[in-house]
Amino acid sequence: MTDRQKRLEQDYREMLRIQDRPYLSWIVTKGELPYAEEYLLSVRLRSYALSVSSDRYVVSEADRFTVKVTLWDSYPRVAPNIRMLSIPPVFVPAWYSKGTYCPPELWRVDISLKEYVKQMLRTLQYAPDVIDSKAPANYKALSWYRKHKEDASIFPSDITELSENTDERVAALERAALIPAREIDSWPIR
Repeated sequence: MTDRQKRLEQDYREMLRIQDRPYLSWIVTKGELPYAEEYLLSVRLRSYALSVSSDRYVVSEADRFTVKVTLWDSYPRVAPNIRMLSIPPVFVPAWYSKGTYCPPELWRVDISLKEYVKQMLRTLQYAPDVIDSKAPANYKALSWYRKHKEDASIFPSDITELSENTDERVAALERAALIPAREIDSWPIR
């Protein structure tokens, strides 16, 4: 087993701690378990999105997002790529307007994928400690945040606690993931 495979397996097991939580569910879309190389996340947290009407920009609440997390061949030396697939894009300082996540801190190999994802989720919540004002990905979102940050009805956008599964729940999820799906039908490839 390579060092990368060990890390992918470790990250997969850690990601099970935040699987099927009220705020997050995910599936593996690339890699053989437990060596997951890509995750598709369904996020349920209140945040803000930016859209355009005929003559103005409109910031509105959004509470469901689809996010793709890709672990490149050079992972863990290189940070995971996190991309928002939902339209309109989120309006958050740590997210580029085209939907790519820009973490408030530089990537470090010792950060688990689970912790990296939780930090990303906290940016969607506009948690004050992760809203980067020094080098934002989206300056318009940062300016908007600064203008409204004292408004308790807006920030933080969501106060959901990013809790984790118990050891028993993680074990059950792991067992369920390794059981092959029931075959419904098949036919020869021509």
